[in-house]
Amino acid sequence: MKIALSPLEKLRAAGKFLDVTFNKRPLTVSIEVTKRCNARCDFCDYWKISDRDEMTDFTDVVRRFDPLVVVFTGGEPMLRRDLVPLVRQIKELPGFRYITVLTHGGFLTGSKIEELVSAGVNQINISMNYPDARQDRERGIPGLFERLEQTIPKMVAEGYNCFTFASMLMVDNMNDAEPLVRLAHKWGINIAFSGYNDLKNGNQSHMVSKDKMSEFKAVCRRLIELKRELGNVMTSDYFFQTLPEFYEKRRIDGCQAGKIMIHVTPKGMVQPCAELQPVAHYSEFLPGAYAGPNCGACFDACRSEPQAPITLRRLGELAGLL
Repeated sequence: MKIALSPLEKLRAAGKFLDVTFNKRPLTVSIEVTKRCNARCDFCDYWKISDRDEMTDFTDVVRRFDPLVVVFTGGEPMLRRDLVPLVRQIKELPGFRYITVLTHGGFLTGSKIEELVSAGVNQINISMNYPDARQDRERGIPGLFERLEQTIPKMVAEGYNCFTFASMLMVDNMNDAEPLVRLAHKWGINIAFSGYNDLKNGNQSHMVSKDKMSEFKAVCRRLIELKRELGNVMTSDYFFQTLPEFYEKRRIDGCQAGKIMIHVTPKGMVQPCAELQPVAHYSEFLPGAYAGPNCGACFDACRSEPQAPITLRRLGELAGLL
């Protein structure tokens, strides 16, 4: 059974944060265990990739960078039949780390959730942009929403408090943002928002246009209110206040990709983030010495949340949600 971090674990996490920051190691290492995916999202072409040249052991990656957070991602990470052993290998390394899995959720059965949590997963992030069967159409996976609706609330009722919706806030679903928050609350889980970008395949159709900007800003203000009301929104006020600016300018400078976070491909190459080209093999990459691309072409959560001002309110929000 999964419960929130204990006071001791929170203390260890705080200590690890200070250690990582002082020694200029990445806070987050995202391990892309596969590029394969069975979804058919129009903003990502990974589903066209069939390459199975994938590392079978990522412990050396984590040992080398020793981050606070390890994210298992893809592609669809659950296409790796050895995902549970991969998680267990990382969890058994000395020291504290918070382990998450990012998935579209199509393979999440009760037994698989139990296996992942037992192996050491702290958080399962489910990509969710719509609060109903439109999610099936977006992902190209018939019956996806219904399966999640039958599985996640049941597992939460059994004590598995490890789920978070990972939602992109874009023009298509901006009026579904509040229903998504309320659905997550109904299911007893958290929700975190990220921005949309066109870096994967150039699809700009999901960006917020100028004629929709006033409406979009109102949605962002409403989401800040919902944070206070329901308490299950993990996203910072800073994100909601700044995302409209990104859609207006299509650029927000100051990203620390390659420094505070890195992305490791299935073959062990380091990308500053999932959207940028590889810069070195993980065995040769030194985050503390990396100058960085200082790219501003996205406003994803992985860059916006570390940039968010550390206020007393934000510290309280994070402590309450872990």
